[in-house]
Parts: sequence; structure tokens; C-alpha cells
Amino acid sequence: MRDATLSRVQSDIVAKIIDYVRRENLPVDSRLTESQLAEEFGVSRSPIRAALQLLAEKGIVISAANKGHYLACDGSALGDIDLTISPPPDVSLYDQIAMDRMRDRVPEQFTEASLIRRYNVSRAQLVRTLTKMSHDGLVRRSAGHGWIFMPSLNSAAAYAASYRFRIIIEPAGLMEPTFRLDQKTMARCRDAHEQVLVRARNGKLNGREIFDTNAEFHQILAVMSGNRFIAQAIEQQNKLRQLSEYYIYDDESRIQTLVREHCEIMDALLAGDQIWAATLLRRHLEIASRLVPPFGGMSSERAPKA
Repeated sequence: MRDATLSRVQSDIVAKIIDYVRRENLPVDSRLTESQLAEEFGVSRSPIRAALQLLAEKGIVISAANKGHYLACDGSALGDIDLTISPPPDVSLYDQIAMDRMRDRVPEQFTEASLIRRYNVSRAQLVRTLTKMSHDGLVRRSAGHGWIFMPSLNSAAAYAASYRFRIIIEPAGLMEPTFRLDQKTMARCRDAHEQVLVRARNGKLNGREIFDTNAEFHQILAVMSGNRFIAQAIEQQNKLRQLSEYYIYDDESRIQTLVREHCEIMDALLAGDQIWAATLLRRHLEIASRLVPPFGGMSSERAPKA
């Protein structure tokens, strides 16, 4: 069977559908509707449709004209499923641009012509890549024909200041009088962390996937605080640290440490001990803040960040 080539968003949706089927332990012949899945994952129907088509090609879903999509097997049968999904053709260029910006080799404001010369690519390939980066919140168009990188943590000073801010804000969020534990969301988050470990052991995980799981964990805690200003602040911090942390997850033992520390915080919250959870979260962030960020001209020591 042919390999499928999907966009990054579509590839993410394939993984989310598989995780959803496993989590809910859906039986064979369960119906999967585009509208239901679009609402579940907060996306449009287009990437859902592409993901279901791939799953149909792999024999996981049965698609019937005018009848929709049905599971060909139950959730328990998907534990060791191996989906071969080719990366989008512009992923390499995406990563080159992002890493060069992180190391300050590309200016904050730039033109398409300058990047075409720098990377020796066609305008069509560059525009496709910049469009993907725009969807991910990394760049935006400026007036005229130029582009601008969104603010990021591409200096040691900004990186350190970000962690000092998070050490103040995030543990305090767990102690807010409006904090409410969402056990269903927490269980889903924990399952995502366990899947990270499985995929890391099998060599099927990239830095962006780990970052997304990591960032979602911190965002979930901020939302549970019940304080919208804390939630907004952490959402902004996650956006700022995308470039600096997309490319630092390359060691399974360090990924295991990240997951273990997150799970310890979740366990404390599930046990009703917000004070201990806040203590663990502060420690987690303080340790991460002492690690050297991977910027150009600095130490290459890497570790998964909080």
C-alpha cells in the first residue's frame, strides 16, 4: 500500500483519531463522523476528511458512499498500529528557516527574495513553507512583500526572563481559589504523555510533537486555575518558546524525565494536594531554567524543557 503524504496538521489529526479510538475503546463498526471529530479536536472538516481517507487506505476505517466512516477494528486492536506517513515535502526547509532564526542567522524582518537566495529554493516552495509557519504562529506577512518573525525566545536573556516569569505565575495558578481540577482532561493529558514515551521508544517522535504535548500540559494547568489572565499569559509563553524548543528533544532518557515530572504533578493534583503539586511544578521549572538554551554560539547541551 502506498505511503501517504499529509500536511503537518493532517498528520497530527491521524494520530489524534487513533488516540481517541484507543482512549474511548470504541468497538468495531463504531461510526466516525467528520463533524464529531472536528468538534472534538477543534479543527475544520478538511484535515479530518484527509485523515479518515488515509485510515481507510490502511484498513483501519471502512468508508462507504452515503454511509460515512466506520471502524474496521476495535480500539484495543490499535495498540501496535504502525502508520507510515511521509513528511510534507517542505518540512526540511521549514526546519532550516526555524533553526536559522533561532540562531539569529535570519533577521526578524525578511523578504521572500532574500530567503530564495539563501536556501536556493523556488518561490512556490518557499511560499508553501512560510504559509505553514504562519499557520503555526511563527511568522506573519508585513506591509508590502515582506514577512516578520513573531516574537520568540532567541536570546539567553529573553529565555531566562521567560522562565523567571513562569516560575512566578504557573505554581501560583495551582493555588488560585478558582482552581478546578478537570479529571477527564487530566486523564487525556496523561494518556498523551504515555503515548509520547511509546513513540519515543519506537523512534517515531519528533521535537515538535513533544513540544506540543509539553506546552499543552502547561496550558491545561493554567486553564484549570480559573484565572483567564494566567491562562492568557501561559498561552503567550508557549507561542514565544516554539522556536527555541522545537529542536531540543533528542534523547529518550531526557524525554522520560520530562514525562515523569509532569506525571508527578498530575498525580499530586489527582490526590487533591495542590500545595505539593505547586511545589513540584516550581521545582520542575527551576531545574529547566538552569539548563543552557540551544542558541548559536552557546553550549550545545540539550535537555527537554518544562
